[in-house]
Amino acid sequence: MSNVTPIYHRADELSSENSDKGGRTSPPSDHASPVGRQQLHDHHQQQQPHHFQRAHRAPGELELGVTEILEGRADAQRKVAATSGLSEWKGRHVWESNRPEWVSALVAEFFGTLFYCIAGEMATASYVLTTYAGNPQGNLTMIGFAYALGICFSIVVCATTSGGHFNPCITIAQIVFKGFPVRKAPAYIGAQLLGGFVASLIVIAIWHHELVEVTELLRSKGEAAVVFSASGPAGTIALFPTAGRSMGSIFANEFFADMLLSLVIWANLDGSNPFTGPQVAPYTIGLAYGVIVWGFSSANVATNTARDLGSRFACGVLWGQDCFPAKYSALTALTNIPATLVGVSIYTFFLSDTRRPPASTGETIPQ
Repeated sequence: MSNVTPIYHRADELSSENSDKGGRTSPPSDHASPVGRQQLHDHHQQQQPHHFQRAHRAPGELELGVTEILEGRADAQRKVAATSGLSEWKGRHVWESNRPEWVSALVAEFFGTLFYCIAGEMATASYVLTTYAGNPQGNLTMIGFAYALGICFSIVVCATTSGGHFNPCITIAQIVFKGFPVRKAPAYIGAQLLGGFVASLIVIAIWHHELVEVTELLRSKGEAAVVFSASGPAGTIALFPTAGRSMGSIFANEFFADMLLSLVIWANLDGSNPFTGPQVAPYTIGLAYGVIVWGFSSANVATNTARDLGSRFACGVLWGQDCFPAKYSALTALTNIPATLVGVSIYTFFLSDTRRPPASTGETIPQ
């Protein structure tokens, strides 16, 4: 079988001879009249504006879609049909050339934090509220995976744009250990807090009827305190202290969870670490969050000021000031900052070495 080399056409060069609408259109016969060819061309121009078309898929080419990730890879000798439409719209390129750099970074921090928070909170709300309805759906394992995959997807989608902090303590650690500009920190942290707040508002909006119903049920039974617990409706949004646990034990739980998490994060930022790299870091960090949920949630664990404060303010919108238990609120919002700095210090000064060569990321297969 002979090899066929795909021929690509610019979108504005398309004509009736190569349309992708309804499959490949055969070129008009050489014996067709000039008038007939012109009418066919005019018809296609009216039906399919050229600037939103692309060439047809040539023999051997992959269709547009998920297969686009193969384009340009040295280890995957595949061709993907050329794109057009809004992806190649001139206005997009004008916008990219003129938008302020900080806009995209803050949007990425906002959505990265939102994605991580909404994944875990939706899973928690689903489990808690369906349990009250007598048909429990989910468990702690499901919630842990929800947070794990939420942070994984946040990194994959948003990290290339902003650096993927999604957590005020990571932004602070980046300032201290990596030289991240201090002037950018307030905006980054503000975007993270807003992301956590909006994520929680979305969860409240989706489950509003059930949250109000369970709240009224508990209060009618004289169990108002349960509303503001890990098993209560407010606890699906914000964090509350576990009954019977002292503040000291809650602090220790939060501190060591955050310290261990920071070690995993910083190990993935170490270019000389041969056991990780750009393609596995999102999953490694995501699983670390899952492990923290599975192992440390008996006393509740925040790990993230944006997740804690953002959700707490959203909780306050529906349930009021009871969402802000004084000592506990300060503990969950602030403990992760010194814990992260301790964990990063341990990795930087004891577990890494500037004399190590950069780890190989794999051999490049020649074209």
